[in-house]
Amino acid sequence: MDKKPCKSEEVEVRKGPWTMEEDLILINYIANHGEGVWNSLAKAAGLKRTGKSCRLRWLNYLRPDVRRGNITQEEQFLIMELHAKWGNRLIFYML
Repeated sequence: MDKKPCKSEEVEVRKGPWTMEEDLILINYIANHGEGVWNSLAKAAGLKRTGKSCRLRWLNYLRPDVRRGNITQEEQFLIMELHAKWGNRLIFYML
Protein backbone atom coordinates (compact mmCIF):
# COMPACT_ATOMS: atom_id res chain seq x y z
CA MET A 1 0.00 0.00 0.00
CA ASP A 2 1.50 3.34 -1.07
CA LYS A 3 1.59 6.16 1.39
CA LYS A 4 0.01 9.37 0.16
CA PRO A 5 2.42 12.31 0.56
CA CYS A 6 1.39 14.90 3.08
CA LYS A 7 0.72 18.49 2.06
CA SER A 8 4.19 19.74 3.03
CA GLU A 9 5.79 17.12 0.78
CA GLU A 10 3.65 18.08 -2.21
CA VAL A 11 4.54 21.78 -2.20
CA GLU A 12 7.82 23.27 -1.09
CA VAL A 13 7.14 25.25 2.08
CA ARG A 14 9.31 28.22 2.89
CA LYS A 15 10.69 28.34 6.42
CA GLY A 16 12.59 30.97 8.33
CA PRO A 17 12.16 34.71 8.66
CA TRP A 18 9.45 36.48 6.68
CA THR A 19 10.51 38.95 4.02
CA MET A 20 8.99 42.40 3.62
CA GLU A 21 7.54 41.26 0.28
CA GLU A 22 5.76 38.33 1.92
CA ASP A 23 4.40 40.65 4.62
CA LEU A 24 3.01 43.00 1.96
CA ILE A 25 1.42 40.11 0.05
CA LEU A 26 -0.29 38.89 3.23
CA ILE A 27 -1.41 42.39 4.27
CA ASN A 28 -2.82 43.18 0.81
CA TYR A 29 -4.56 39.83 0.49
CA ILE A 30 -6.28 40.17 3.86
CA ALA A 31 -7.21 43.80 3.09
CA ASN A 32 -8.91 42.69 -0.13
CA HIS A 33 -10.38 39.33 0.89
CA GLY A 34 -10.43 39.31 4.70
CA GLU A 35 -9.31 36.57 7.01
CA GLY A 36 -10.52 33.07 6.36
CA VAL A 37 -9.35 29.49 6.30
CA TRP A 38 -5.65 30.07 6.74
CA ASN A 39 -4.43 27.11 4.67
CA SER A 40 -6.57 28.25 1.75
CA LEU A 41 -5.53 31.85 2.29
CA ALA A 42 -1.82 31.01 2.13
CA LYS A 43 -2.30 29.16 -1.14
CA ALA A 44 -4.61 31.76 -2.70
CA ALA A 45 -2.27 34.61 -1.77
CA GLY A 46 0.59 32.81 -3.49
CA LEU A 47 2.66 32.45 -0.35
CA LYS A 48 4.77 29.35 0.06
CA ARG A 49 4.03 29.28 3.76
CA THR A 50 1.79 27.12 5.88
CA GLY A 51 -1.57 28.44 6.96
CA LYS A 52 -0.40 28.34 10.56
CA SER A 53 2.61 30.48 9.72
CA CYS A 54 0.40 33.04 7.95
CA ARG A 55 -2.07 33.10 10.85
CA LEU A 56 0.64 33.64 13.46
CA ARG A 57 2.37 36.29 11.38
CA TRP A 58 -0.89 38.19 10.95
CA LEU A 59 -2.12 37.89 14.53
CA ASN A 60 1.19 38.60 16.26
CA TYR A 61 2.93 41.10 13.98
CA LEU A 62 0.97 42.53 11.06
CA ARG A 63 -2.55 43.08 12.34
CA PRO A 64 -3.20 46.85 12.50
CA ASP A 65 -4.52 46.80 16.07
CA VAL A 66 -1.44 45.05 17.52
CA ARG A 67 0.04 47.54 19.91
CA ARG A 68 3.81 47.81 20.20
CA GLY A 69 5.92 49.51 22.79
CA ASN A 70 5.91 49.93 26.52
CA ILE A 71 2.81 49.69 28.66
CA THR A 72 1.76 52.65 30.76
CA GLN A 73 2.18 52.71 34.52
CA GLU A 74 -1.61 52.52 34.93
CA GLU A 75 -1.70 49.39 32.76
CA GLN A 76 1.09 47.86 34.79
CA PHE A 77 -0.77 48.51 38.05
CA LEU A 78 -3.97 47.07 36.58
CA ILE A 79 -2.11 43.91 35.51
CA MET A 80 -0.57 43.52 38.96
CA GLU A 81 -3.93 44.08 40.66
CA LEU A 82 -5.74 41.56 38.46
CA HIS A 83 -2.93 39.04 38.80
CA ALA A 84 -3.03 39.32 42.59
CA LYS A 85 -6.78 38.75 42.52
CA TRP A 86 -7.12 36.12 39.76
CA GLY A 87 -3.64 34.73 39.08
CA ASN A 88 -2.66 33.62 35.58
CA ARG A 89 -6.17 32.42 34.70
CA LEU A 90 -7.72 35.68 33.62
CA ILE A 91 -4.97 38.15 32.92
CA PHE A 92 -4.25 36.94 29.38
CA TYR A 93 -7.91 37.12 28.40
CA MET A 94 -8.01 40.79 29.28
CA LEU A 95 -4.89 41.86 27.37
